[in-house]
Amino acid sequence: MAPGNEWVRYGRRAFEFFILVAGAAVMIAAASDVARGAGPPVTQSTEREVIPGADRMTSAERDAYRRRMEKAATPAEKARIRDEYVKAAEKGAAPPLVGDPVRGAQVHGACFSCHGIERYVAPVTHAAASFFDSVLRASGLSDLPPAEPVTFKGRIKSLAALRDAVARRNDYLNPKLTPQEFEDVVAYLNATYYKFPQQTARAPESRK
Repeated sequence: MAPGNEWVRYGRRAFEFFILVAGAAVMIAAASDVARGAGPPVTQSTEREVIPGADRMTSAERDAYRRRMEKAATPAEKARIRDEYVKAAEKGAAPPLVGDPVRGAQVHGACFSCHGIERYVAPVTHAAASFFDSVLRASGLSDLPPAEPVTFKGRIKSLAALRDAVARRNDYLNPKLTPQEFEDVVAYLNATYYKFPQQTARAPESRK
């Protein structure tokens, strides 16, 4: 056999041996990874959803939905919130904004530039009206209850009256409260001073 052919044969065998060793090494490494439970990292995809009725909602209303879903502690509570929005979307409306007393406390700071808390805690003060009503009732000429004062009425008596009062004061501000800020202020005042039972009601301001 020629020396050149022999070198070619040896080279071919060496190459085949190298391929065999490399393949065995790859198989051993793979088996070791499987034994250790190693593998490509599993990435968790974030579940996203389209907010029911989002196309008819303001940005603040969509943010309110996201906050409510984030605060929901259980899947059942999340389902209840979503169902509320689905039903509202079927009716062609967005659910009412939910006020946050913590945010409302921050927004409410502007109100103290005109008055303190006496407007929230003071009793009805209408001495003059009470005096004349008392005289008329004592004389038998009237059996009507004391008239409500025209200007300062003292402590508010219902959640509806509270919302109306905030709406009137909102007209004094520049810029006016957004619908979400309106709800936040109402929630703050009710949670801090009035404690009226919660009701589902929309702000009297425009939603746009």
